Amino acid sequence: MTAPSNNMFLTGSLPSVFLKTASPIILMMLVNGSFSLVDAYFLGEYVGAFALTAVTSVFPAFMILVALSSLVSMGFSSVMARLLGANKIEEARDAFAQAITLSLLVCVFLIVLFMLGGEQLVSFVNNGSESLSEMSYAYLSLMILFSPLLFILTVNSDTLRCEGKMTFMAVIPLLSVGLNIVFNYLFIAQFGLGVVGSVYGTLLAQALSLLAVYLFRRFQNRAQGSSQDNGLNISIMRFTTRRQHWGNFLALGAPSSLTYVGVALMSAAILYNLQVWSVENYETTVAAYGIVTRLNTFIFLPLIGLSMAFQTILGNNIGAKEWQRSNSAIKIAMIMALFYCLFFQLIIFVFKNQLGGLFVDDLAVIQKVSQVLPLMTLAFFLLGSLMMVGVVFQAMGDAKRAAILRLAKLYMFTLPLVFILPFFISELGIWLA
Repeated sequence: MTAPSNNMFLTGSLPSVFLKTASPIILMMLVNGSFSLVDAYFLGEYVGAFALTAVTSVFPAFMILVALSSLVSMGFSSVMARLLGANKIEEARDAFAQAITLSLLVCVFLIVLFMLGGEQLVSFVNNGSESLSEMSYAYLSLMILFSPLLFILTVNSDTLRCEGKMTFMAVIPLLSVGLNIVFNYLFIAQFGLGVVGSVYGTLLAQALSLLAVYLFRRFQNRAQGSSQDNGLNISIMRFTTRRQHWGNFLALGAPSSLTYVGVALMSAAILYNLQVWSVENYETTVAAYGIVTRLNTFIFLPLIGLSMAFQTILGNNIGAKEWQRSNSAIKIAMIMALFYCLFFQLIIFVFKNQLGGLFVDDLAVIQKVSQVLPLMTLAFFLLGSLMMVGVVFQAMGDAKRAAILRLAKLYMFTLPLVFILPFFISELGIWLA
């Protein structure tokens, strides 16, 4: 079956397609990244650096949550893009239902796992501090128990991206972050709920975003006669007992998921080594590391957005066997990623002394941020191009090479160096790793 002529990814100027596809996704990722910045601001401003330390200590566990979400969604989006590119609409509907079903099963597994060992985990990462552990557990337990919201919203967002519904994708994140700011102000600044208030804000924003997707789908399905509609005809939830795509979802999602797992392991390794090499200033250093992590995540998320857009464009063109167009898309993505990373590396070096003050008034934390941030981003200019090469093989459905190219840096180099370098240059080695 041939690809439909109204598939926006297969026609027109590729730079224009990248602009139309990547812009709303990058905006969405920036807005999603601003959730953590907004949380950090309100916690630092109204609760204090102590709250940032408590939330940062469970950041590795939060990244595992994100990793499990991407395990299904990233593999699903690779499959969905190729199915839509080949105009296999019925099979695309079934793939969506399988992704939702598998996502909720993963959520159940995660919730059970947390109930069995969550308290012990939180106590360990907080070095036995009861006050920190109490705040951390309150934060993390809510994120885990309401994880189905994140999982379902992620699958729906990836589906909309693969369909090319970019205008809608640009509006919803802006609404979400606006609501998150309002909710954080109410729950943290007015009601004094602390770290729990930041979770309430995030969860309510996710729930309202999912409601918006539901309403959009209802309107879309009523307009099935539109020439621009691809006839997918789905809602936000769809279940099935069929499982033939599960293997592809997990295999193709594994590189992205294991990248997030690697980030979680790296954060855990850094926190552990700080307990060893920065004992006297542990709480100050962890608070600074929390700010640095949020800033790095905010800068990194648009790269993820570009990689998502790139995978969608490339996957559709590979599905339609448009080989020359696929090659051109690869070149465009590599160049965009390189210039983006060079720009933000410069921004970090110029404003390193001011960035910490956006979140806290503690001079010791601000000074530590100015020391750590430039060291952790010394090779940021290389990161984008490395990501795009891995995405090429993921879009092709080549799970093995995608895994090798996307995981080597974290698992073969970064994690070992976090443990090795401090023996030679103490705490400095943690940041240079």
